[in-house]
Amino acid sequence: MKKILLVTALLFMSNAFATDDEDTFNQLKQLEGKWVGTINYSNRDAEPINLQYSIRSNGSALLEESNEGGTEMMTIFNLHNDNILATHYCAAQNRPVAELKSNKSGIISLVTNQAKSGLDSNKEMFVESWELNLMLENKDIFIYEYKTIGPDGSGFTAKAEMKRVK
Repeated sequence: MKKILLVTALLFMSNAFATDDEDTFNQLKQLEGKWVGTINYSNRDAEPINLQYSIRSNGSALLEESNEGGTEMMTIFNLHNDNILATHYCAAQNRPVAELKSNKSGIISLVTNQAKSGLDSNKEMFVESWELNLMLENKDIFIYEYKTIGPDGSGFTAKAEMKRVK
């Protein structure tokens, strides 16, 4: 009986000390599976988008594989020193590294750290931020949005309602 109480207490204590980033990472893992939608851009016509999420590296990473109108990219979300990092391998041939800005009721915002990424918005275009609205009331729909930034205001926004493929 003492062992059961000790184990229960340890589990409770470990959950009590979970960070916002850990909780958010666990929410992101709920995206595992295939998703489809139409992505609407502020600077061009809409295109089909397919996203596939898979949990990798013994649960320490979430791989996002995306296909936007035939353009393939990938992003790896992971916890590094108890902080979420999202490393995006972009079709623009750069690698933005984003950090968690906030998670308010399942609306997860990530912002690119330009210094960590080796990027300069005065010289090249890259994804500046992401927002994933996990629609906590419906696990089969989420809103995927990102914003790019670049020289001379050349950035754009993109947004899609994603539906889980069953």
